Amino acid sequence: MPATPAPAPAAATQPPAPTTDASSPMGRYGPLVTVTRFDTAPPELEWQLPLNGELYRLIPGADRPDYSLLVLDRPLHFYPRDGFDLSRVEADQHVQDRKGRTMVRVHALLLCARFVGQQLHPGMTDLSVNLAYVIDNSLARDAEVDFGKIEFAGIGFLSEGHTPVQGAQGAQGASAPVAAGQPADPGEPAPEAQLAEPTSAPEPAAVPEPAAASEAPAPPARDSTDDGATTRHTPSDVLDELARTLRRGIEEQRGAPVHRMTAAITVDPQLRLTGLSGNADGQAPVPTADTFGRMAEVLGQLADLPGSERISAVTLRVDGDGVSHEVTDTHA
Repeated sequence: MPATPAPAPAAATQPPAPTTDASSPMGRYGPLVTVTRFDTAPPELEWQLPLNGELYRLIPGADRPDYSLLVLDRPLHFYPRDGFDLSRVEADQHVQDRKGRTMVRVHALLLCARFVGQQLHPGMTDLSVNLAYVIDNSLARDAEVDFGKIEFAGIGFLSEGHTPVQGAQGAQGASAPVAAGQPADPGEPAPEAQLAEPTSAPEPAAVPEPAAASEAPAPPARDSTDDGATTRHTPSDVLDELARTLRRGIEEQRGAPVHRMTAAITVDPQLRLTGLSGNADGQAPVPTADTFGRMAEVLGQLADLPGSERISAVTLRVDGDGVSHEVTDTHA
């Protein structure tokens, strides 16, 4: 696996529209999102749609800087492919279907935009994303993606908001234990209610609270000899400082200077970083893990500047010693 799924029933071709009202776009960890359908995925994932959850944090990888950790509202179950090493998964994540076959239970997915030039952004609808199961929850605490802690799941479509769970039992009934307590087999396109008895979503101990990146702390005191030491009075000043901060983080990660950079970032209505893509001297703009905290501090300065709260996407540029920016999108 993954195997090509059988054609979905007619009702599944028009899933309910995700909720995107401004009163509830955020969850405990971050923006609410939903996977409503797949392009390619094993059949057992089709039966568990929609996959509602929250974007917990960005995690840079060796190949790109913008992997996102999606914490699921309900556990997800999959049949491991032939040759899958079950020792990679904790024993309590092993479950059996009604025919005694092993399934693996996960509580999170790692995802990224499928196509070059695209990234997760506020208001997204049916964004094509690559999906991987997070089979080791310690990934949530890692500074960089450890590909040994994930397993490819498929290709799906991500939208902002949550999609109501279908069926007479509703969202609660769909994830509640059933008498059989075991999932259906691939020959039975049954509802998700027939899956093995799930546990609850990860508690804060299993998935730690986001660090400084989830809040907008006050800007730190700056020494008068520091780069860009003058007090920031305009959004333009702050965004230029953001470009310098990202540049320094990439240089720290590489141990070499960055001469040219074009980086596209997105932020949510609370001015928290939600996406990063681009190019720095011909490579992905991957900074150190600490850089995300420093960028959050700089973005926090926008909170006190009129009009800045509407910023949703910015392109940051570096050319030699010069930095510049362009606001490319705003929240409605």
